[in-house]
Amino acid sequence: MSTTPASTPLQIPNTLTPQTQAIKDGLVAEEQFDARNDARNRERIGLGVLIASIGAVLIISGIVVWKADDKDTASRNVMAMTLPLYGTWVGTILAFYFTRNSFEAASNATARNTELLTQYGSGIVSASPPPDNKLAKIALKSLANGLIFSQNDLSKPLKEVVEDLVAKDRYKTIVVDADQKYVSLLSRLNAAAFLKPPAGGSNAAASPSLKEYLDWRSTQGPDAQPKVVFLPETASLADAERRLNETAGCQDVIVTIDGSPTSPVVVYITDVDINAYR
Repeated sequence: MSTTPASTPLQIPNTLTPQTQAIKDGLVAEEQFDARNDARNRERIGLGVLIASIGAVLIISGIVVWKADDKDTASRNVMAMTLPLYGTWVGTILAFYFTRNSFEAASNATARNTELLTQYGSGIVSASPPPDNKLAKIALKSLANGLIFSQNDLSKPLKEVVEDLVAKDRYKTIVVDADQKYVSLLSRLNAAAFLKPPAGGSNAAASPSLKEYLDWRSTQGPDAQPKVVFLPETASLADAERRLNETAGCQDVIVTIDGSPTSPVVVYITDVDINAYR
């Protein structure tokens, strides 16, 4: 039995020598140290400018009040001018530090979420299909047991085809020609409905053949035609399942020698057959 190997994540070896790793760690530590020093220097400069500004305003205010003839009026004027200034400074400083902390927290959270999503997405890609996928290890040609559920006699009465499906407890059968090439797919329920006489009348053909039924169905538009996918015999059950999932409304896989519709049929499987191997 040939198998389809399951894909595994690509492993990249660590080629760093101990010396190279030590140099790398040293550079990272130096960058972190410089970043901390830069943050401390900025805080010191900001605090120094704030203290110097407050001191300068207090000194100027004291000189103005000391030299004024009417010290009460001067004091009130100085307070009226400096208090809003102090309030503006305090509000600006508080807003800066609190906003900066909030921004840093949001940035860190976003970075962590992005990293997690990237790792999760990489895990999904590398895990398709998983190494223990049973379906990926089963080749379609290993399921070939002859076209047991098939019809190759187009002149056979449709009623007998339906009875044969009922006896084998099958709901569908594949129709092939003399060269074992795909012709069509027959549904037992649809064929039985076609054979049922309409109310108050009878079928136009009392005993239609399989070919007559297929010819009639071909005139009923694309929605009446069976939807199938083709795969080569070297494909796996996992490939068959993937093709069915990619084709809306399709439940049947026709396995041919090279995967083309004109190649001889090897085996016919359905989604029910695939689920039986899980």
